[in-house]
Amino acid sequence: MKLLPSCHDVQTELTEYLEGALPLRRRLGIWLHLLLCRVCAGFLRGLEALPGVAKRSLAAPAKAPEAATLALAQVQAQVQAALRKEK
Repeated sequence: MKLLPSCHDVQTELTEYLEGALPLRRRLGIWLHLLLCRVCAGFLRGLEALPGVAKRSLAAPAKAPEAATLALAQVQAQVQAALRKEK
């Protein structure tokens, strides 16, 4: 096994690299590769940014648009009416 892994190897093992799940020799090889390769370093930055992007995209908007608020109120009223009919 060579010390400096290929770009393909690095990109397929970045998750394990970030989690610290690789053997020391492999982590060092990837670390060295990341110092020398701008493409893989960019790939790593993108991977590191994913949790923040996901968190922001799932956050509720500060204020729902009026149309969405109105639609939600109508759906809730219909559900309540249907529940009353079942009783």
